[in-house]
Amino acid sequence: MSGGLFTVGLGQPVYLDALVTNGIPASNVLGVTWILTNVPVGSTAALAPSPLGTNVPIYSPADRAVFQLAGRQMFRPDVVGQYTITALVNTNGGNLVLTRGITGSRYMGLQTCALCHSGGAIADDKYTTFTNTAHASFFKRAIDGQESSYYASYCISCHVVGYDTNPLAVNGGFDDVAAQVGWTFPTVLTNGNWAAMTNSLKKPGQHPV
Repeated sequence: MSGGLFTVGLGQPVYLDALVTNGIPASNVLGVTWILTNVPVGSTAALAPSPLGTNVPIYSPADRAVFQLAGRQMFRPDVVGQYTITALVNTNGGNLVLTRGITGSRYMGLQTCALCHSGGAIADDKYTTFTNTAHASFFKRAIDGQESSYYASYCISCHVVGYDTNPLAVNGGFDDVAAQVGWTFPTVLTNGNWAAMTNSLKKPGQHPV
């Protein structure tokens, strides 16, 4: 899974597609050279072959109409900071240079996000809009038995922040904090499960959504 964002939790995958215009005949696209041109101090992250095959279409339907896939890679940031990835697309007409910045980060919690995203000069108010949605409180209602009797541990990855059990993805996500405090999914969905959770799972840095 990937969030489709360019600011990502440490150890989480970024799927990279090098796209070129359909105006270039596919036979003229000879290959892609991928280069990690900038990494934070201490990083040993490296580009790797993408697990996505050529049968997987370009992500955005709008892009499919005007672009073709030249090549793919996958990347996992391992240190907080800025990464720069360059793709040199070799064509019969020369190299096309594509560059993408990636920010590796840790999950900081809802209140940290709100510092910028509550409206004002820095950014639009996304905080109020999100917290008023049913999704923002779904996890709380579900483990308290207010949603369904079949809600289970395999459901929560869509309802909490940064849930990724891959051993490489240690970034302050919900699963990391749950492991630190010894939290396990309740055996019975009933009122009081949310209240019994430690504050480190309910408040910044880990605010379930």
